[in-house]
Amino acid sequence: MLVPPTLRRAAIVALTAAALLVPALSPAGAVTAAPADPTGTARYLDCSAASNGTGSQGSPWNSLATANAHVLGPGDRLLLKRGATCTGTLRPQGSGTAGAPITLAAYGTGTARPVVAGDGATTEKAAVHLFNVEHWEIHDLDITFRDTGSTKRERNGLLVEVADLPDGVGSHYLVDDVHVHDVRGDATKWSNGIQFRVSGTTTPTNFDDVVVQDSRIDNVDREGLTNRTTWMCRPQYGTGDDCGTKNNWRANTRLVFRGNTISNTGGDGIVLRAADHGLVEHNTAYDIAMRPMGANAGIWTINSDDTLIQYNEVHHVRRLSDNGDGMAFDSDFGNNRAVFQFNHSHHNEGGFMLFCGSCGKGSSSTGTVVRYNLSHHDEDRWLAASGENSADLYHNTVYLPAGSTADLVQDGYGATLARFTDNVFVNLGSGGFDGLDNRGTYEARNFTWASNTFFGSHPAGEPADPEKKTHDPRFVNMGGTAAADYRLSAASPVRGTGTAIPTLGTRDYFGNAVPQVCRADRGFHQAAAFDDATCTPIDLVRNPGFENTALNPWTGYGGVTLDSSTRHGGARSVKVGPAQAAAEQVIQVRPGTTYTLGGWGKVSASGTELSVGAKQYDTAGSSARTLFTTTAFTEGSVTFTTGPTATTARIYCYARSGTGHGWCDDITVRAH
Repeated sequence: MLVPPTLRRAAIVALTAAALLVPALSPAGAVTAAPADPTGTARYLDCSAASNGTGSQGSPWNSLATANAHVLGPGDRLLLKRGATCTGTLRPQGSGTAGAPITLAAYGTGTARPVVAGDGATTEKAAVHLFNVEHWEIHDLDITFRDTGSTKRERNGLLVEVADLPDGVGSHYLVDDVHVHDVRGDATKWSNGIQFRVSGTTTPTNFDDVVVQDSRIDNVDREGLTNRTTWMCRPQYGTGDDCGTKNNWRANTRLVFRGNTISNTGGDGIVLRAADHGLVEHNTAYDIAMRPMGANAGIWTINSDDTLIQYNEVHHVRRLSDNGDGMAFDSDFGNNRAVFQFNHSHHNEGGFMLFCGSCGKGSSSTGTVVRYNLSHHDEDRWLAASGENSADLYHNTVYLPAGSTADLVQDGYGATLARFTDNVFVNLGSGGFDGLDNRGTYEARNFTWASNTFFGSHPAGEPADPEKKTHDPRFVNMGGTAAADYRLSAASPVRGTGTAIPTLGTRDYFGNAVPQVCRADRGFHQAAAFDDATCTPIDLVRNPGFENTALNPWTGYGGVTLDSSTRHGGARSVKVGPAQAAAEQVIQVRPGTTYTLGGWGKVSASGTELSVGAKQYDTAGSSARTLFTTTAFTEGSVTFTTGPTATTARIYCYARSGTGHGWCDDITVRAH
């Protein structure tokens, strides 16, 4: 695993909520099994027993049919004999209660697990099927499906299903240390190793408090570990899956997939669907999409809000002839504010990341954050961009070896708006920046770049980053196989060269503290020491002195040009006018924070008015500006305070009135 297992419990929950500036989650209460209710009864099942008993340990049941016929109650335990195999479908009845769940686990001596083997000759869709029951905890089972070579159909190892529950919520399910393997279902996404499924069409229903942890899923078709629901339709999901104009989205809550290993799947590894604040962490997925079953990825989320995917390792995802994906991670359509952080991706045929906000009919996604991840030896592309309304990719480290043909970015169908900041790209291959949208050019106008390092090859279309660095980042062991190989060495020139990112967080990939005032190191590793108390807040403006030969990342409206003959400092200023004309830039800000905007300005003639200001920093539509009306450069400043939910503001140099021109230079925005 990427991080020692001792971090997997409450420490990880605390780190996620307190240190990483993402919404707090509350999965910890479901991680530890509830104590057995002393009033509950233990029922024993030994399918190797010669005769069917009473269900006691001395006289166990010997058939699934007997176990399925019994209705269990709060605190009861259904215990299966270690080393014994039950063939067929285990479909237990009864629900536990809060504090008194029903336990399904093993009994007996030795380490062999009890086996439940679904019968491939039947039409049953799962080996273990919990239907419309709640408060269950499952441990130590071996679940498989005996394959008779019959026509493939829907098959699942463990299927937990609820439909049209009276109160609309299926509560508390813990799956811990379960081994699911050799479940060879069909190519539909109804076939899985483990799936939590909401069915039904009359009563809106969702899961709450689901944890699948420390389990093994191997050699399954199609998907490994997933959830799905019929209550999935909302406008940003579009009209896919027969949604049409229906709007019935109901989120599943407190879903946690943690510490699992998934391998040799025909399709996807882990998929989180229609969830609110779902958590996918410390999983390992490899040898994914091994058989032709459509487009698949390692770990991804769709149609969900505030998903957090962190501390996972994904490698050797295949990209077969019928698979347009093949990448480690995917923020698919219908998502809001998904976060992918502290992940390790390598040797994936389809690359590291997919944005697929426009992949559904009429669909969209917004607010995806990709930070502090490592991608090395991935193939085809680092990022496949196929639609995202506002993404941030920062402090990632990327390594493409010599001989690689992988692109750093492929811009596909559907506009993607994204900011790339403080990343380290080492590209020793021949790939670059590829536009796949039939418009013939790389859609650079949709992307903004600040303080990125590009080392190695410099292909056509490399971004005009105003703080670009091109020197060797000097990894500890460039080209290695371990995450530690891509740490910054003591001599790395990218130390302390990052720019301000309001949502930076407080930890890097390795758990090191990162600066909040001082300049951070670029990439996924914070190596340099720092003292925030001694640093001046970083200027949030990119290209503040208009020193680039292009206006980027400023956008011009009306008459806007760079001027090397009239300037306050440096080689250039920006000239705007006659009125009305403006140069504008969107900057990232923190909510509820006061900033000072400063700059230098002048006008060409009396009667012309120039303003430097900020707007769109709160929901009230407020603006703040300082005015310039003199023909000599003077300095001005103004303060503004962002709204409680603000993440961006728009700053401008604006020729407001008059027939002359205005010049702006050396514009800064710094937090108080």
